[in-house]
Amino acid sequence: MIRAITFDCWDTLLEDDESREDKRREHLRFILNENGFLATQDEINDLFTKEAELFKNYIIENRKTRNSRQRIETIIMLTNIQIPESEMDKLAIFCDRIALELPPPVVPGVKAALEILSKNYRLGLICNTGWHSAPTVRQLLGQNDFPKYFSHLTFSDEVGVAKPHKQIFEYTLEKLGLGTKEAVHIGDLEYSDIVGAKQAHMKAILFAGVSEEYKDNNSADLTISTYENLAEIIKQL
Repeated sequence: MIRAITFDCWDTLLEDDESREDKRREHLRFILNENGFLATQDEINDLFTKEAELFKNYIIENRKTRNSRQRIETIIMLTNIQIPESEMDKLAIFCDRIALELPPPVVPGVKAALEILSKNYRLGLICNTGWHSAPTVRQLLGQNDFPKYFSHLTFSDEVGVAKPHKQIFEYTLEKLGLGTKEAVHIGDLEYSDIVGAKQAHMKAILFAGVSEEYKDNNSADLTISTYENLAEIIKQL
């Protein structure tokens, strides 16, 4: 019997639209140009693509995420140029806090679903951090009144382990006072949310309402594209 539900954050509760990524790329290009690396937009895009793959591989190999400063360091390393430490610090802060200047949209229907679910289930959040730190994401969630629905919020940079590794799921369920076999996890990524939940012996629901990348190719128990009737769907698990 399902007694607890955990949710991913990005593209599950909050839409990770491209506005913040565009600003990061624009700002980094400016800083690189100021320091003698005259990057084209295509070169900037390529740097971010390479860093994203390295970031994903780092999680798989090390069971934890890189923070904003570390991600900037990786990109700068790929350029083979030197940037003053003060500029690196400013870049890291900018890339983290840009979400507060360009707040992400709330995923349609999720708050109505949480209002219903929170009356009958213990709810938790399991969020891999990266560009945005736990304090920034907590502030975003607070601005949208999300914390009232959740009994516990777990962030990879605070607990030192990241999805898909089962320890972050087990940790969250321990905080909720329940076992993983009594829980279902909902998220948009196959490799972190679904694979991770399955490794922890949880049920898993792939949410494809924002990103459809894994809609037709995943190992989840169910795939949904809307939060409509989610309470009834979970009862059927």
